[in-house]
Amino acid sequence: MSVRAFLRLSLLPSLLLAIGFLAKGDGFTQSLIAPDDIGNHIAEIQGPRLGTGNEAQRAKLDDVAGYIHDQLAGDGLTVSEGPVTYSGYTFPNIVGTLRGTRCPETTFIVGAHYDSVAAGPGADDNASGVAGMLEVARLLSGRSFDASIDFVAFPFEENGLIGSSRMAGDARDADRELAGVLVLEMIGYTCDEPGCQRYPEGVPPPRPAGDFILVVGNTASAPLLNRFSVAAASAVPSLPLIPLEVAGNGEALPDVRRSDHAPFWDTGYQALMISDTANFRNPNYHKASDSLDTLDLAFAADVANAVAATIEQRLTADEDGNGLADVCGSNAIGGTVESPRTESSDSDDANGWLLSAVLVGAVAMAAAVGGASLLAIRRRARS
Repeated sequence: MSVRAFLRLSLLPSLLLAIGFLAKGDGFTQSLIAPDDIGNHIAEIQGPRLGTGNEAQRAKLDDVAGYIHDQLAGDGLTVSEGPVTYSGYTFPNIVGTLRGTRCPETTFIVGAHYDSVAAGPGADDNASGVAGMLEVARLLSGRSFDASIDFVAFPFEENGLIGSSRMAGDARDADRELAGVLVLEMIGYTCDEPGCQRYPEGVPPPRPAGDFILVVGNTASAPLLNRFSVAAASAVPSLPLIPLEVAGNGEALPDVRRSDHAPFWDTGYQALMISDTANFRNPNYHKASDSLDTLDLAFAADVANAVAATIEQRLTADEDGNGLADVCGSNAIGGTVESPRTESSDSDDANGWLLSAVLVGAVAMAAAVGGASLLAIRRRARS
């Protein structure tokens, strides 16, 4: 199958949408998540923690689950735990809920997995994602939205997306109305040495360094992908972002299914994976060297602020002007799309998805820069 056959990235509509939002002056949450906030969480979470590992690794995972529970509860969220059992061991899906005021049955999910592999402390994979999720929860917990938000920590991701598969399947079976799902999968590593961001041989990179965040959505998630691109450009214009849309549920590109968004794709929900590209950039991937001191905390904070802005925009947009958030009237309801789950690839080879990103990256970055330039012009006009 050719790249063109399985990839479609609607950049012009995204850019036009960005121009429209900037012209209207729609507000986004200010960038209030700081690098130190991200780093403090990672320091508490990092350490080998595997649900099927040895006693020490299981104990660490249990401690991290308690830490996540306490952080969410401390933000005033209603915290619940759904037990997930795999290979004889049980750890919970941890959910902190900010209940909506007008259509609370409609829910937006932002999640990250809290386990790591046995070999390393998992600071980037995925303490960084959990830290981002916790800070978004803290930032938004004092707000009131028409729809609900679930802040979720998944176990057993490293064993095959077990926790998220349980939640996505339960959502489908209950016909839950989900306004979108954002999964933070490694958001803390950047690099600027030549060749540090790997690409297929002979293909020039879209950027000279590994300093961008990749946001991946499937065909059904294109509206959410466009919304993320717009919100990020407005809230964090300095954040380099490459949006990547893949056809179907990403079956042709196994590497884009390597996180907890994939089960939501398979059950018909709009979901995005937000990633620093994992082993295609980070040489510490699944190694003992994946530690806090290797991470770019300012970058991780920027990503978390972009996530917060996307959620806020999605849950407050009122384009018909009726005083009710649009999310209360038009929701993405899952359970209507099924596809066989493709086995995840843990290969270090570039199996295709980065090639796709390369082909669209230069244009995507042009769109992002265009949006940022428009924002700068608008700010100068106000001053």
